[in-house]
Amino acid sequence: MERSPQTLSVAVVASDQLRQRCHAILAGTRGDGVQSRGVGFADAPGLLRRYRPRVLLLDAVASPLQALGVLPSLRRLSPTTGVILLSRNRTPTAVLLEGLRRGAWGYLTERDLPRHLPKAVCAVADGEPWISRRLSAAIVAELRAIRQAANGRQRTRLRLIRGGRTSTPR
Repeated sequence: MERSPQTLSVAVVASDQLRQRCHAILAGTRGDGVQSRGVGFADAPGLLRRYRPRVLLLDAVASPLQALGVLPSLRRLSPTTGVILLSRNRTPTAVLLEGLRRGAWGYLTERDLPRHLPKAVCAVADGEPWISRRLSAAIVAELRAIRQAANGRQRTRLRLIRGGRTSTPR
């Protein structure tokens, strides 16, 4: 079931220009639009405490490291709020992956805002991730690497056990 955009509360923590752009795009959605409020990074905690939005759009365009730095504390303040990182068109995959590790539910590039912002907001509000195929492939590759590393440790333990050693002190 697709959620009606008019039922969504969205917070935009971004530069003035990006915030205005997001508000304009969301206001143009069908229905009465999305109830959105926006602030800069310094006022983000107060906004989250007061309004508990369903979705938070977090500016990672101007300063990806600042966005990654505040993301965990914003998630702790409002754990039920889905976070979408707003990024440059060529943001490195490593930065986006780190955003997901720190609690983001997805990301959108500046170029994709007009076409995908309302859809992404609805998806994240419904608890679905919003990521590209490129990032999906990177996530799968990372999970495979973790699994291979874990399998390597298990093989080492088995060799030690077969050799009469245990991993616990006696």
